[in-house]
Amino acid sequence: MKHFFVSILVAALIAPAAQAQDLSDIFPNMVPKVFPETRMWRPPIYKNQSKSLGYDSKAFAIPKGMEKQVQFWVDVYAKYTSEQGILHDSDNVEKIYQIVDLKGLKTEREKQKRIDEVKKEIIQKQGLNKEQSANLRYQLGQKDRMQQAIFYSGRYVEDMEKIFREEKLPVELVRMVYVESSFNIMARSKVGASGVWQIMPYTARPFRMVSSSVDKRNHPMDATRTAAKLLKSNYNMLQSWPLAVTGYNHGPTGVAKMTKSYKSRDIAHLIENVESRRSFGFASRNFYACFLAALEVEKNAQKYFDTVLWSKPLPAQDLKLPVSIKYKDLVKWFDGDHEKAQVYNPHLTYNVIKKGFRIPSKTVISVPKEKYNVALISLSHKGRSIASDK
Repeated sequence: MKHFFVSILVAALIAPAAQAQDLSDIFPNMVPKVFPETRMWRPPIYKNQSKSLGYDSKAFAIPKGMEKQVQFWVDVYAKYTSEQGILHDSDNVEKIYQIVDLKGLKTEREKQKRIDEVKKEIIQKQGLNKEQSANLRYQLGQKDRMQQAIFYSGRYVEDMEKIFREEKLPVELVRMVYVESSFNIMARSKVGASGVWQIMPYTARPFRMVSSSVDKRNHPMDATRTAAKLLKSNYNMLQSWPLAVTGYNHGPTGVAKMTKSYKSRDIAHLIENVESRRSFGFASRNFYACFLAALEVEKNAQKYFDTVLWSKPLPAQDLKLPVSIKYKDLVKWFDGDHEKAQVYNPHLTYNVIKKGFRIPSKTVISVPKEKYNVALISLSHKGRSIASDK
């Protein structure tokens, strides 16, 4: 959760003939090798939520005073591509100095050099003081990456919404995944957060999610169940979705202390207050605005994008291992395709994949549906072999 990704759901209607098209013409250099099959996107369905915790029609309305901040992130997600960026004030993101064009620059070093040059020009031409110069921040555009994120979301978002509905939580909250990880199941942060919900190790510990062989933070559905519990706990503590969502990034206890210290439960006031903002990092100050921007762009996707595709769900079948197996045994059920095996099973750790640790019995793995019976027969043979050895 400390790892700050920004991403969103975006969409548009496509012709049926487009469902089988090659994604490389839409997402150049970002096409997943595994299962490029596409399907029609549909708008989100937020109906029948009267029993959802803390829900009403205005539960996720933009708080007064945050309009410009939210619009900034809408532009990041739906206006500027990753070949562009915004130089802005980090304390007031809506204060934009210049849009930087990175088109034609191939290496990160070339891009950074260009950004630094423009920063220097702004500081000199506008006579920025030391504090203003320190606040000069670069934000990369995300438009093309958001299209890729919505493609990946097609594999999981409907099942995630089902989990949230079962937990009686607003399904809008599932869109936090786009802020956390852009639906990249391989998302890992330097500070230890992992998976699509970017759950930290200390957060996962009470749920016993991590072992040497299995890290359930990286399993999209296991992580979603945990995130639902965390968000429910946040809301019960803070009694406000803006505060509870912010608490997912900043920590609910920290947010609770701020509401008491500054005698306010208004997220906009807490973000804008000069004293309280010292307690927020850039990510925490902008987390709720990013989430609201995701909702806005998704809702009006046809306004912002020409074409957005959903991936079909992975044709997977879950299987609870009756015996422990090696990773190489699992890969056989994927016809030797390691990448495919990892996309189906992102919860298996480096120890399993690279160091030879066995996948423990009772671990739930996913295999291609057409290989399910083959896997069962193979596991049956392994079980009889283990029994005879005893």
